[in-house]
Amino acid sequence: MPRPSALYVPHIMNAENIQPEERVSQISQNLNCYGIDVVNNRRPEEIIAHHKTISGVLGDYCSAHGSSNETIYDPHTTQGSAAYISVILHGQQRINTRKADRYAQINQGTLILHERNDYYHYQCTDVKQLYILPYPEQVKGIFDGRLNQPAISLEHHHLATFLKSHMLLLDAQSAHLDSKSTALIVDGLHNMALLMMLDIAKEQGLMSEGKRHVIFNGAKSYIQQNFSQHDLSPDLISKVLRCSRASLDRAFNEQNTSVMLVIKNIRLNAAREMLENNNKLRIEQISWRCGFVSHSLFSKLFREKYYTSPTSWRDNFKGAFQPENYK
Repeated sequence: MPRPSALYVPHIMNAENIQPEERVSQISQNLNCYGIDVVNNRRPEEIIAHHKTISGVLGDYCSAHGSSNETIYDPHTTQGSAAYISVILHGQQRINTRKADRYAQINQGTLILHERNDYYHYQCTDVKQLYILPYPEQVKGIFDGRLNQPAISLEHHHLATFLKSHMLLLDAQSAHLDSKSTALIVDGLHNMALLMMLDIAKEQGLMSEGKRHVIFNGAKSYIQQNFSQHDLSPDLISKVLRCSRASLDRAFNEQNTSVMLVIKNIRLNAAREMLENNNKLRIEQISWRCGFVSHSLFSKLFREKYYTSPTSWRDNFKGAFQPENYK
């Protein structure tokens, strides 16, 4: 399920539309971006696979339905660990590790949290599964350790029923939703999933704020209030916080990020909101107001984060609110 080139647009892969001799290779290519390899040699003509992926700014939403299959996750094929939340609608899945006594049997209807931080062998029997897959950079800072088992049930969490119902809604109605409605649901699911992950991390004793979390929180707050300043820099922030530049850098390193990356993401998020809510401002004005001195650099960074140009983002957003879309 490769991440689509456009946000909030369902990307569909159906094995019925692929020649039997090409099915295994194409399915493998679709899973490689998540570090997953297909390991069993099934009869190609018997393969059932229907994958739907919707990418948002925080991660992917996926729906996968397939015949019996086996896959392997290799942690060395991806950067950093990855966590996801999923629910199986039908079928069963077993997750094995390199230790025989460390495995998980996932049954229908159970909402689970799984952190990919080791070798995992997945055995699926006619499974349809819905996934919320936050990008690794979103998970950083939430988990500072490893789950002690392949999967943890989230059924006890107060948001579990609400999350599952909206995952099912998106699976059933995604073909009928405009991009704005899709964005609201996909981003909402990821924000909810990250809150649940944070609760589990606290519950499992896996969250560490770090020795310098006060510096990090103070710096991030200052950036959020002053992102429009064109001279905003690590040196300026360390001066305002009255800490050394080395302490500031170490505080951000503890959270697996950097000062400049946080500044960039906060500025781009602010620019996206301006594009959506202020039609009178020119793109160049928005770029300048969000702290970007170079308009061309702003456009390049915006495209890298949101997979489209600022102008296209604004046009698509406006189109979602045309009266004919609500008749």
